[in-house]
Amino acid sequence: MPIRLPVFLAALLLPLSALASDSGLRSAQLSYGVYALGGRAFDIELDARGNAEGMKVMSAVRSTGTANLLLRFRMESDLRLRLDPAGRLSPLRYASQSDGSFSRRSVVMVWGEDGLPSTVIDPPAENDDRDPVLPEQIRNTFDPTTALLARVLARDSAAPCAGTDQIFDGRRRFNLHYEAVGMETLPASERSAYAGPALKCQLRFEPIAGYTRKHMENTRKLENEVTEMWLTRLPGHPVWLPVRLRTTWMLGDVAGHVTAARINDRMVLNPLQEAPPPAPPEIAP
Repeated sequence: MPIRLPVFLAALLLPLSALASDSGLRSAQLSYGVYALGGRAFDIELDARGNAEGMKVMSAVRSTGTANLLLRFRMESDLRLRLDPAGRLSPLRYASQSDGSFSRRSVVMVWGEDGLPSTVIDPPAENDDRDPVLPEQIRNTFDPTTALLARVLARDSAAPCAGTDQIFDGRRRFNLHYEAVGMETLPASERSAYAGPALKCQLRFEPIAGYTRKHMENTRKLENEVTEMWLTRLPGHPVWLPVRLRTTWMLGDVAGHVTAARINDRMVLNPLQEAPPPAPPEIAP
């Protein structure tokens, strides 16, 4: 699942691009539930706030339920960006920490005046027997969050489902390719806070460098798989909000559903209510 997280997070961060535009969007807090292994496996929380000078975006991924017993995982990231007079976003600092049953990692990237990031990784990438990421491979790339924000910054009124993002997360260099499919109607679901019309998109993952040689064959197989994403525009908000995602994993299908959305400190998709506990059986007098 950690290999899939860049794809999931990139897709979910699409609407935050409008924070730095003229859309009037000042803040967004989004919650998602990811289902696998027959139940809820991961919770994802995104919090972004913007102003005239830049943005701050924080995200958290935590395993839950059965998945937490099998492969405990937690990842948190913090991104700071600046906004230039032309309205372009550029990253200042990106930091992420992950802790799981199989590994613990941290990444810090700081951008210099030349636009290239200096990176501090613990443990070092060479400890994992990874293919090296060459300097020319990270030129004109962004961290996962900024890549999405910069790509759709000037297009927040159009569907952000076209083109390619070149991404470097401090250890891995990969591309995400987007393609619009068409409008569909999502049925109501006890797992989702949204039902109704949505635009279906496809994402394809292309690994470039920085992956472990031991697992590169499995990583390459992901190029032939598609992640499906559905987005909608809520009334009064010029933002394409991801409401559902679907992909595959080594143990079967994985689906992500929006569970709550707050925009400009106003709840626009109410949080899912947990099912009440069953009533105790009646006892005959």
